[in-house]
Amino acid sequence: MQTVSKPMRAVARGAMAPALVATIALCGPAVAQSMSASEAWDGLQTLAGEAGLSISTTGVNEAGGVVTLSGVRIFPTNDPNEVVVSMDQMRIEARGDQVALIPAPTVSVAVQTGRGVTREFEVTHSGEIVGMVDDENAVLDMDFASLAARMLPTLSAKGAPMPGRFAMDFDAFDASLRATSEGSLDFSLGADSVTYDIEYVDPSRSNGATVTQTGTMDAPRITFAGTELDMLSDEPGMMARAFDAGFSAVLDFTTAGSEQSSSQTLDDVPLLMNTQGAQSTMRIAALDGRVDLTGSAGSAEISGSYGPMQGAATFGGADVAFGFPLIVTPDDQQFRYMFALNDIEISQDLLTMMGAGSFAGDSLSVVLDLGAMGRLTQELGPEWADSDVPPLDISSVSLDDLRLAVGDSVLTGSGAVELIGGLMAQMGRPMPEANGDFTFDLVGGERLLTRLQAMGVIPQDQLFVVRMMMNGFARSVGEDHLRSDVAIRPGAQITVNGAPLPF
Repeated sequence: MQTVSKPMRAVARGAMAPALVATIALCGPAVAQSMSASEAWDGLQTLAGEAGLSISTTGVNEAGGVVTLSGVRIFPTNDPNEVVVSMDQMRIEARGDQVALIPAPTVSVAVQTGRGVTREFEVTHSGEIVGMVDDENAVLDMDFASLAARMLPTLSAKGAPMPGRFAMDFDAFDASLRATSEGSLDFSLGADSVTYDIEYVDPSRSNGATVTQTGTMDAPRITFAGTELDMLSDEPGMMARAFDAGFSAVLDFTTAGSEQSSSQTLDDVPLLMNTQGAQSTMRIAALDGRVDLTGSAGSAEISGSYGPMQGAATFGGADVAFGFPLIVTPDDQQFRYMFALNDIEISQDLLTMMGAGSFAGDSLSVVLDLGAMGRLTQELGPEWADSDVPPLDISSVSLDDLRLAVGDSVLTGSGAVELIGGLMAQMGRPMPEANGDFTFDLVGGERLLTRLQAMGVIPQDQLFVVRMMMNGFARSVGEDHLRSDVAIRPGAQITVNGAPLPF
């Protein structure tokens, strides 16, 4: 895993400034359901102190039910220079049982990055933050017609410009949070569009090479909904008790489309990449004693160059699914792993450069969908993987879908096998005690071999051996159509098309 450079840490921490202000706004009206702006300001200072933050001002003025703070600075009490949020003024207005916090149109954020270097960010906006907290509920709403953050130019101690650039603009940014003391939480954050322009020093390169990224995301949105979240802890058996109490958590991420351009230098050779993608979704759901991840991406285009080499590729879409149980149960639960890459097509110039020009115009698709039935043998925890007992037991495995297609040559497969006595009963056996059947079909395999031989991937003198192996494991069921029926039976008996292994 690559480490994050100090300028990028500054970017990340600088981006936390709006969240810092929002958190203070949310904490402000905790002392009562309905209060004046002055009471809200008093409560805001108290709760900021309890959170380890200090708020300083050059003046406080109350008029017409509005408190106006001048010369505002917000910073951690224990390290006043670590992060400093400052603005010319900030207004606090009481709105029934809620409080509106209206920062100045321009907010400055200074972040200390180490070695005496401070990065400064400028946040501009047109919007407000409205929040409320009492003993039972918490509410936060952020509504900004526009919101932008930019890193300002910085000089080093020697007076030279510091590397790095950061700019991010949100169009119609909004956020909403609803929480209760009973452990429920609903949260959403999104915008009509987000554009960004980033430049940073690649931390993995010793020559100080820079990476630039510019792009746009259309309608990105993150939502989270959870119930009985207060049941979560590090106590043994916590997960089962939480689900029994009604715990659930669902995180969704969606975007209507995106595009990005990036550039960097590898071994003194410029690398340029451009990507464009359609709608994509991702969901992580913890429900009914298990967790499931599902995702899909629409069509995408990638183009780029590496020195004199140029090329492009298109994708018809992609899907992924992954799921497993979270609690110990006496009955088997479903495990699943699936990914699919559909209709990948590489440009002719790039294929020709790779010596595969004969495949120009052909698409590649890969699908693998594996399932299993099994159960956890012990509760999830820090020592889950260190026990002498396997953490899970599997009773059956299924190949729900296998598909590898190159042009008009397609390999497909499916089947299932039962592990007699379960996975743990197979420990120490040279061959598993199992019962199952699988079927594999290869259509167009001879056509594919001919093309690979013409490319030189398979030498002419080895082509006969490859054909012999294919015919040894498969039988012809049609023109350029081979099939393999694999049977697994108790007693370590494995046959292919009725012939036992090994041949």
